[in-house]
Amino acid sequence: MLRTAAAATILPLALAVPLSSATPPIKLTPKFVAGETLVYAVQSTTNTVGATVAPIHNPEVPSQSSLSINLRARLEVLSLDTQPEGASVRMRVTWESAHASFAADAIDPAAPNREAPYNKLEGQSLELTLAPGGALKDFKGLEDVEPGGVPPADAVAWIAALVAADSFPADGIAVGRQWKAERPIAGAPLAGLFWRTQSTYQRDEPCQAGFANVAPAESCAVIMSEMTIARRGSSHADATPDDYLRNGLRTFGTWSGSEQEIGSISLATGLLVTATETSTQSMDYTIKSAASGSSVRYTAKVESRMGITLVASSGTQGSAHP
Repeated sequence: MLRTAAAATILPLALAVPLSSATPPIKLTPKFVAGETLVYAVQSTTNTVGATVAPIHNPEVPSQSSLSINLRARLEVLSLDTQPEGASVRMRVTWESAHASFAADAIDPAAPNREAPYNKLEGQSLELTLAPGGALKDFKGLEDVEPGGVPPADAVAWIAALVAADSFPADGIAVGRQWKAERPIAGAPLAGLFWRTQSTYQRDEPCQAGFANVAPAESCAVIMSEMTIARRGSSHADATPDDYLRNGLRTFGTWSGSEQEIGSISLATGLLVTATETSTQSMDYTIKSAASGSSVRYTAKVESRMGITLVASSGTQGSAHP
């Protein structure tokens, strides 16, 4: 729902447990309103322990690193384009504050500065379109700040979580309902990898007080998702994605992981109020040149945590109920 929903259209296969006829379903898709403003605080930390084995050893490549990112972003809804598959939301994102810190056990002079792309976003604005399903596209406004005008993925990927309910069962959900989904992992060096998700509408509870515009009595739906990485086909089959094949490369190895996400969504507005994600991924794969036979092996364990909190809003909100 958060980081893994980032930067690509989510087209899940929802397999839901039927609702009880005694429990009326609700739909939590947010009803954005042109002119409204939402302010979110986003914090994430990623810790990586790994090694790269290449023909030429580089002792300056770090084996342990940590990247922490803290953002406060103001989202202004500029316009809506409603289509049969859902509404595309054109918005302006302004980073009221943006700070990143990076630490590693070695300094690689040739490596890019991991902090700079985030730190220079403070005070900058970007227009983008949030499409149904969570795809982010049509970036405009950072051309003088970032190459191509595209910010670091983690600076905007969390915005896809605002429409996470697009992947919920189409007939609505009720407390206690469970549903499943699958989503491919785009850009991975091993083909056939996907996230397998099981979600549960756990309960309703008062929305957390950190949201300035939520009345004390307002309720939120608590949605918990458990996710694991799986791979289609045999583990011994060719795992090379098409992009690697076209460049004369072959890949093989393993990639596993698990994730837990807990989101709190306002029943009155359909807005994401808070969300947390914790994940662990383990990788051990090799990339080999078909022509020369040379190869690079990469092993890593990545642990990450992300939190999103709606801290302020303004403008008229619609109801989340059908």
